[in-house]
Amino acid sequence: MRGLRIAVPCALVVLLLSGTPAHADPLADFYSAPVPDLPTHSDGEIVRRIHVGPPLGEGLGLDIERILYRSTDTHGDPMVVSGYTMTPQAPWPGPGPRPVIAYAPGTSGMADRCAGSAVLGTVGSSPAVLPLLLAGYSVAATDYRGLGTPGGHTYLNRTDAGNALLDVARAGVGSSAAPVVLFGYSEGGHAAGAAAELAASYAPELDIRGSYVGAPPADPSLNVDNLDNTPLAAALLYAAGGLINAYPEHAEDIVAELNPSGRALLDASQNWCSTDLAATRTIHSAELTADGRPLGDHLRQEPAASLIAENTVGHVAPSAPVMLSQSVSDDTVPIHQSRTLRDSWTAAGFTDLTYIEYPIPTVPVPGANHAPGGLIAYTDVMPWIAGLLAR
Repeated sequence: MRGLRIAVPCALVVLLLSGTPAHADPLADFYSAPVPDLPTHSDGEIVRRIHVGPPLGEGLGLDIERILYRSTDTHGDPMVVSGYTMTPQAPWPGPGPRPVIAYAPGTSGMADRCAGSAVLGTVGSSPAVLPLLLAGYSVAATDYRGLGTPGGHTYLNRTDAGNALLDVARAGVGSSAAPVVLFGYSEGGHAAGAAAELAASYAPELDIRGSYVGAPPADPSLNVDNLDNTPLAAALLYAAGGLINAYPEHAEDIVAELNPSGRALLDASQNWCSTDLAATRTIHSAELTADGRPLGDHLRQEPAASLIAENTVGHVAPSAPVMLSQSVSDDTVPIHQSRTLRDSWTAAGFTDLTYIEYPIPTVPVPGANHAPGGLIAYTDVMPWIAGLLAR
């Protein structure tokens, strides 16, 4: 019954932000119209907003807005990022301002239509936000760079994702000085871990109480071989595309490793959402490369190897408490990702870490062993967040 109570509101939130069918997109200008004065705005400042009103956006006790806000990319340049805020209309019963959960979604794909603020129908967005809202917190969620807004998604880019999450926290806090908790699972775990490391230098004014980091692909180079030759292999194309989108100066070198079929599939993957049939078919990456070696081999050589190393989380100690958790049976993000991140942070001198492994039995279906680790974590994450906010 507990799962049923959560599932029904989740379906309603999907409807809230789904908007009109795919053949009509009245929000196109909201996302794509230029922001000509972007450099004059501060990081985290909302530069465009639209209230989600009747018939879908009201009546559930939530104030909901789609937003565009300024952030700073991996090259130090200003970027526009989309996202959304949801705030319960009921008064916050606790002391001080209502806390803000800065939410980083899991992998939804590479196409603009996958953005959580555009449809919120992705695997990464819906399950997490409802328990947080039901607890009375405000949620400020990022779409990441290039999901929703023009340009390609810089998948698993440490600085882009970490800055985007910290800046959506700034957008959610506004002038309230509210406490913040960073929250992310899967791709979102990578972003939350990155933001936890970057917070002290990039957003020192935020009152960040802690970060939940779930099943993070913290070192993208460790998340290659397990996906190849499976229905999850689209993520390998996302990873290659993410490098190209973040570092266009290296695009020619990366693309040169692919044969014509590989280049065509890489281009096609930029328009996939993870729920698309094309994104769920088995891909054998050795059939896509010019020399017949697996794509993972090429991602472990230059220039990709250095670029991936730049985007690995775990070299800097976070400045606030972290809960890091994962299922031992996860076949999408292997458990050694969390173990490696735990050990890296510990080696960096970080001690305020709560680490949990869930012994969930393995299901013999590729990809089915990833989400349960995030769902079961609520039992521990929600009281942990409440404890942080009570300090």
